[in-house]
Amino acid sequence: MSYRPISSIWKNDISELIESFESWWIKLEQLIPEKGCNVFFRADDIGYPGKQFSTMIDVFKNKKVPLALAVVPAWVNQDRIQKLFEKLGPDMSLWCMHQHGYRHMNQEKSGKKFEFGPSRDHNKMTAELTKGKQKLNKLLGSSMCPIFTPPWNRCSTETMTCLIELGFVAISRCINVSPYPPKGLPDLPINIDLHTIKEKDPKAGIKTLMNQIEHAVQSDYAGFMLHHQRMNKTSVKFLDFLLAKIAETPSLRIQDIRDILPK
Repeated sequence: MSYRPISSIWKNDISELIESFESWWIKLEQLIPEKGCNVFFRADDIGYPGKQFSTMIDVFKNKKVPLALAVVPAWVNQDRIQKLFEKLGPDMSLWCMHQHGYRHMNQEKSGKKFEFGPSRDHNKMTAELTKGKQKLNKLLGSSMCPIFTPPWNRCSTETMTCLIELGFVAISRCINVSPYPPKGLPDLPINIDLHTIKEKDPKAGIKTLMNQIEHAVQSDYAGFMLHHQRMNKTSVKFLDFLLAKIAETPSLRIQDIRDILPK
């Protein structure tokens, strides 16, 4: 796995960052519809246990907030899964462990990155999806949830059709991406990006994050995407602050991603 740069937003002073969000939160509460807004969290690129992963998990553990963990099948083995389980603890109810692609490798020669994109051979794609699901079923056992998060939050219609055939019950991508999923595969997309905002200016990054949260809370839900490899001390402190603010805001309801599946 290659080095993941830290977003410029986390180069802001943490005191100033929290102060700006504290004052802005009053405005945010006024934007939330009367019916309220569901909130969920999804962490991608799970596979290598380490300090950054442990730090992220500690924040969610301490706040008792559920987190969907998108696990890359090719990145894990029995030893790594054992270490992940040791960190997650005996109570697995907070963690929705599910499949994140297969190798998390770009397979397109040009254009946007896809692991399961339009150029993939159907048989090879099906074989990799099947192999990944079988591997995670074996390693995770009852902790495996049949939800699929495609790398880079995109995949082809053919991929999604295959996911239905393999028994997946939902897909989780970004908001407003195409193609639309076929009937029988609901999309539980994220609409807020905590760790990969691309603005080079730290102040601009703050504004982008605020805008994403504002737009999200005015819809039916706010789905946060995390990448622990891109977290530093500032982002960890902010995450702790954010979870506390959400918990103390009655109109924001923290949900397990499994609980927002269509009934």
